[in-house]
Amino acid sequence: MSVVAAEWIKLRTLRSTWWALGIGVLVSLALTVLGASTVISRWDPARTSDQAAMGIVVAVYVGVILAQLPLGMLGAMTISGEHASGMIDTTFVAAPSRACVLMAKAAVLSGAAVCGSLLIAVPGYLYGRFVAAEFRPSLLPTGAWTVIAGGTLMIVVTTLLGLALGAILRNGAVATMALVAIVLILPFVARVLPWGEQINRFLPTYPALQLIEQAPDIMPTWTAFTVLAAWAVIPLLIAVIANERSRPGS
Repeated sequence: MSVVAAEWIKLRTLRSTWWALGIGVLVSLALTVLGASTVISRWDPARTSDQAAMGIVVAVYVGVILAQLPLGMLGAMTISGEHASGMIDTTFVAAPSRACVLMAKAAVLSGAAVCGSLLIAVPGYLYGRFVAAEFRPSLLPTGAWTVIAGGTLMIVVTTLLGLALGAILRNGAVATMALVAIVLILPFVARVLPWGEQINRFLPTYPALQLIEQAPDIMPTWTAFTVLAAWAVIPLLIAVIANERSRPGS
């Protein structure tokens, strides 16, 4: 717990943390409000209360995952900045277990990502209910929880993927480019390749879009969650192995 506390102190005292959170939350919230207003204004008057509530949740979580890149960049810069400044050596002296340090960073960053998603989702949801008041939206239909879990998982996964890339590559700019390539560029490239649909199943973006109902279902829901989670777990395991092997005397 002391390692987690130390990582929390480091994270909250970095200006880049507040810049990344601020930019991600404000831009995503602005786009959520704009998107929700546009979408709701086009709804069929016959829409039921459950359909209205589901539409609000989907609009909100489209906005939530728009914050993934700033937070992914924060994850990359959190550890790559320590490598660049040499502070990582001090960290490893204080906490010799490199795996423990990386997991502590992952825990703190996951918390920051969840908080960021709440700062977007709660105001966005309340605004959506206000704009859609004439439809008398219900509270949260059963299907809404898949959207909420999927959108939240995507923002956490991208943050942790950024951390893992930063730990492996040890260069913030290179790690950020790799993150953008995985999250944004590869899904578009895959579309023009043979078997592009099959390739996209194993990239993080399509499963996330499926879970927030922005893409057709091409896999079971549990598979989409598994693929998405794997993009955090596997890179972090690789980062742990890479860091352990770079230990002096290894």
